[in-house]
Amino acid sequence: MSVLMLEETAVDSNPCRAIQKYLQTRVGDLRFEQWFAAPAHWQFTDATLTIRVVNAFSAKWIRDKFMDDLRWATEESLGFPVTILIEAAESSPVCPPPAKVTPPAAPAPAAGTLSLNDAYTLDEFVVGPTNQLAYKCACTVAEEPRRHYSPLFIHGDCGLGKTHLLQGICRRFQASHPKKKWLYITGEQFTNDYLDSIRLHRTEAFRRRVRQVDLLVVDDVHFFMNKKHTQEEFLHTFNAMDAVGRQVVLSSDCAPRNISALTDALSTRFSSGMVARVDSPDLPTRLDILRRLAARRDWQTDDAMLMRLAQQPVASVRELQGLLVQAVAVAQLCRTQGVGNSANNMQSALSGIRDHMNFSTPPSVERVIQTCAEHFSITAELITGSSKHRIASTARSIAMHLVRLHTHMSYPDIARAFDRRNHSTVIGACNRVDEHIAQSHMVSWTASDGPRHQSIAEALHTITARLRRP
Repeated sequence: MSVLMLEETAVDSNPCRAIQKYLQTRVGDLRFEQWFAAPAHWQFTDATLTIRVVNAFSAKWIRDKFMDDLRWATEESLGFPVTILIEAAESSPVCPPPAKVTPPAAPAPAAGTLSLNDAYTLDEFVVGPTNQLAYKCACTVAEEPRRHYSPLFIHGDCGLGKTHLLQGICRRFQASHPKKKWLYITGEQFTNDYLDSIRLHRTEAFRRRVRQVDLLVVDDVHFFMNKKHTQEEFLHTFNAMDAVGRQVVLSSDCAPRNISALTDALSTRFSSGMVARVDSPDLPTRLDILRRLAARRDWQTDDAMLMRLAQQPVASVRELQGLLVQAVAVAQLCRTQGVGNSANNMQSALSGIRDHMNFSTPPSVERVIQTCAEHFSITAELITGSSKHRIASTARSIAMHLVRLHTHMSYPDIARAFDRRNHSTVIGACNRVDEHIAQSHMVSWTASDGPRHQSIAEALHTITARLRRP
């Protein structure tokens, strides 16, 4: 989308027309005419889109069936997320349920709000000696905000559960304080939204949406380094929230004092509350994590196999998950080929699984995409594009899954690399690959040398082996 188009739709006195255009292409002419054309009334004011329909039934149907389409259309046409309200003309306003709104608990969510991973709850977080303090602080902040720790600053290396804790805080806060507002956002998204608000002359609206929440959670604040104006804006945001007793939670890859090019004012404020570190999990914690992961995906495993995986010298939970996925994939491959039983296959696969996972240098996103494209006999452009073709979609999901496993990139990083606006797309893709492995899902396509038929587990195994070649 060009800058000119973004500015025109953002400042247009009636941006509804632009949103309607994108929505119509998304849902089709028939459904658009049936649910969103006259007599439905559209209104856009102060970053809120209101659609008033004829009755409560229509409002509920739109709320249940079309909210994702509406969010996509507004972001594509305006360039930033907005609050969406669905009202019934015959009764009081009917708003989307909390699970469909971003963020769920906030009636007027701030710009740049990101969706949450369903698996990231405090109840699902595996607690051990290396993360116990951070976990207890997270629970306290979610249940009794501002009473003990503000700000709460959680830091540690990539893949150790910081994002899990932060999103878990949001969910527990929502459950404990359903009438209060909260916002989860990354440091990069805060920066981008702030710069967009300046360009679009919406700075005051941005500040109202960000500061008028009871809980502000900012992931990866190290992104602020070397960004002078963003640091100044966030300092004012922090001071404004602190002055009225609102809770702030932050995370970073390193402690506040070690974030390079961060102003002394911000570093001091980041350190003024509780600073908690998360480290690599110990052996019992790694074993518990593997059990939880396998149970969540309904994978057939045993403690002997899980213990051998837990004993592997991995530094992060993400690498641990990668080992489990690869082990299950290899065992699934053996089952589809009719070789032995799954337990024996899993055990025999473990001896070489660490070498299979080990990359001397993490593969680039471009190489992963190109390798997946070659495997499925399609172009890389089909993977990075918006094609809904079955093979393109499958290759895209596998590519996202491999990037997540074999690099240190976060979900938002991967979304940007694949030109996706929302990182929930990446989360969904990774979950689908895991489910397909567990369900022995097969995929068929036509290669240059003829038809191919292969399980997702086998495809994952083959592509990973190609990535390991020099």
